[in-house]
Amino acid sequence: LNNMKKIVWSMIIIGALVSCKKTSPVDDTEGTLVVEEKNMSVVAKRTATWCGPCGDWGFPAFELLEDEHEGTSVLMAWKDAFVTTTGSDLFDAVGPQFSLGGSVPTFFNNFQASNGDSLIEQHNEGFVTANSNYELEVNGQNVSLKTTTKFFTDVEGVYYLAPYMIVDGIVGYQNGHPDGANTVHHKYVAGIAKPVNVSDDENFGYQITNNGARMGQTVNLDFTMKRDVTWDAKDISFGVVIFKQESWGLQFVNAFTK
Repeated sequence: LNNMKKIVWSMIIIGALVSCKKTSPVDDTEGTLVVEEKNMSVVAKRTATWCGPCGDWGFPAFELLEDEHEGTSVLMAWKDAFVTTTGSDLFDAVGPQFSLGGSVPTFFNNFQASNGDSLIEQHNEGFVTANSNYELEVNGQNVSLKTTTKFFTDVEGVYYLAPYMIVDGIVGYQNGHPDGANTVHHKYVAGIAKPVNVSDDENFGYQITNNGARMGQTVNLDFTMKRDVTWDAKDISFGVVIFKQESWGLQFVNAFTK
């Protein structure tokens, strides 16, 4: 049953991505950042502020994962939008694909149901296909993001880049947590940045290749996004995720944060 759900969600995602190819940027912009030849995993949870178990055992469980994987993985908390409308859209669209269902809390690694650290270790120590780097600038409500993605081998197919904004330290309600309305939330995925020449957000990223790339090729893109001015600029980071489109859906390739 889980496999069938995965196939259904994957086909939905492919359809959505194919339909938006015309608005996805594939051209380089000026400027190239240094990109390390390294892998970084995604360690994440799907959660909700109304969910009692999410605040009871899910919250401390994720804090332990933060301590264990900080610096080697992109940590993400996908939850209902307790501060942003964009977060709600992402939660509804992305959450079910990650968790292969609708239950909360659910933990997952590299966009697969969590089964310990084996996926993380295999990925982080494995061959590097591509990686990214970014620089961000916060000016009032506006967040500007400059990215470079580099391919470390020849590849075929269609690749996507998804720059998700991650915010630390937002204070808000969490059911089941002893701090209640004063709970400090960690690694909240607040939305996805969009390229400066694109009008609509795409939940699963923006196309960066048409028919593959050569080893050493770089793709430079500039993104923009709005933030809540109450968020401290130092608490804002990005999880930049690379996906590859496969016949069955999206394949996680790599991730980067700093």
